[in-house]
Amino acid sequence: MFAATGVVAIACAGLNAAAQSTNSGVGIGPSREVAQPAKPGPTQAIDGPQVERLFGDWGGVQTRLVSHGINLQLDVITEFAANVSGGVKKSASFANQVGLEVDVNWERLAGITGLSTHVIIVNRSGSSTSKAFGDNLLPVQEIYGAGGNVAVHLVSVYAQETLFDRRLDLAVGRMNVENDFASSPLYCNFMNNALCGDPKALPGGDIGHSAYPDAVWAARLRGRPTSDTYVQTGVYEVNQGLYGYANFRSGFKFDASQDSGVYLPVELGWEPTFGADKLPGHYKLGFGYDTSSGYKDFGNALAAASAPGYTARSRSGNTQVWVLADQMLLRNGPGDIDGLIALGGFIHNDPNNSVYAEQYIAAVLDRGFWKTRPQDTIGLLVSYNTVSGRLGNVQRVEGDFGLPFTNKATGVQSHEIILEANYDIHVSRGVNFQPEFQYVFRPNAQSNIHDAAVFGFKAHVAF
Repeated sequence: MFAATGVVAIACAGLNAAAQSTNSGVGIGPSREVAQPAKPGPTQAIDGPQVERLFGDWGGVQTRLVSHGINLQLDVITEFAANVSGGVKKSASFANQVGLEVDVNWERLAGITGLSTHVIIVNRSGSSTSKAFGDNLLPVQEIYGAGGNVAVHLVSVYAQETLFDRRLDLAVGRMNVENDFASSPLYCNFMNNALCGDPKALPGGDIGHSAYPDAVWAARLRGRPTSDTYVQTGVYEVNQGLYGYANFRSGFKFDASQDSGVYLPVELGWEPTFGADKLPGHYKLGFGYDTSSGYKDFGNALAAASAPGYTARSRSGNTQVWVLADQMLLRNGPGDIDGLIALGGFIHNDPNNSVYAEQYIAAVLDRGFWKTRPQDTIGLLVSYNTVSGRLGNVQRVEGDFGLPFTNKATGVQSHEIILEANYDIHVSRGVNFQPEFQYVFRPNAQSNIHDAAVFGFKAHVAF
């Protein structure tokens, strides 16, 4: 995969550049609809996102397909990471994804007002450098895992109906919470899974908040009271087998045998523009509740080991809160992301149920700072992540009794900090190459694992 990506990048270095949105890849379309104010289009129905492609218009094929409402995206993402110091041991690995997205605007194709459908499938391969150096909380390669290690993995398939100049939007089918909630196409300009595709504390802390590339049965409703505000909610299946049960790894198992409840998110958004340069911002406040019963107490391992004062318990219900924002501070070009953009966020989980207690995010993206290379982007990220204090207390007792640590840890877990710096180089039409440096303070949130310095890159080719 890496060799093929490199050959493509070198061979196409002389092609002319065209406009592109982000370096995020297949699957960013739905979140883009939330990340920008609704605008009346030639149809009520949503067209698929138009992206820059290595092979351009495919000899006119793309134009003809889009005119009939059919949009195809095919791309390859490769992420390489090597920790040159720290961690349990030095390691290096590639993680890869081939993705296909098919968006159909049925208003163009068959005259059905407001209807569009979306299908995404991927193939994932490779391994995780983070697991090799001892970090199971915040992978340095976001593209790793959850794809099932199968030839074809179904990410999502759903129908979307938009009405009233796209002010009302209903989606039903197989999709994940991350599709629309706490999501932004800006996040995957970073490679660490702390932020790409949404803040890790949300899907990492609660299986109810399902995430790409795994989907559940769901329905989502979004309304726009004004052009720069929205409110959305939904009902999502909570499938306890989604990540841990082998029969679900292809994404094509649709039964409810592992269901434990439903996830109910609500998100309010404000998307203003400021000043003469119309600097865009996106501000989000969200809440999620998982009705599942049977959340096991962190102390159950101690109860099983007959530790004095501990009895096995379980709880019902889990809550999450998120506050997220991004704001362009300085414009470098005409596009919605052509400028200096500051990002921030805060996530809180119920510490009784979730390993990931809180997450604080600060980041900056600067696209177009170099006038002769308007599509190059610098990215800087800091993510501070805390582990549940209740889990930490249990692990301290486990250490005192000489028992194995809960959560597959090798020491008491408390907090972890991720620093990431990258430079996304627009190599050619449809080809991006992003050198990476990450520094992981307290891998796996443990003081007994040395800080890890990680070098690598992300390569993205859209065909």
